[in-house]
Amino acid sequence: MGFMVGAWLHDAPDTEYNAVGRQAVVKHLCFGPLETWIWYKQIDGQYCREIHFIEGIQEGERITDFISKAEMLEVLEAEIVLCRTHGETSLATLLEMEKEKISMS
Repeated sequence: MGFMVGAWLHDAPDTEYNAVGRQAVVKHLCFGPLETWIWYKQIDGQYCREIHFIEGIQEGERITDFISKAEMLEVLEAEIVLCRTHGETSLATLLEMEKEKISMS
């Protein structure tokens, strides 16, 4: 599941936390040059955005910024609007469910 906007793949959220206690909620993957922008919720209740440059001038750099709950909800809302604009209603529904979970926490 996912859809392309330009060089960017907008992918579905993960359903579980990974081994380090992060669940990817919003995932943007670029294919030229390769890089990822991923917004996570952490098992400890914090939120962060990670940018990973896989190739190009900044190859290997990884930047992680902690963000507020309000910022995470804004990112989710923007992604939901983008999904609807591109006819990706099933992905919008998954993201709405994640938004609801975060709003309730």
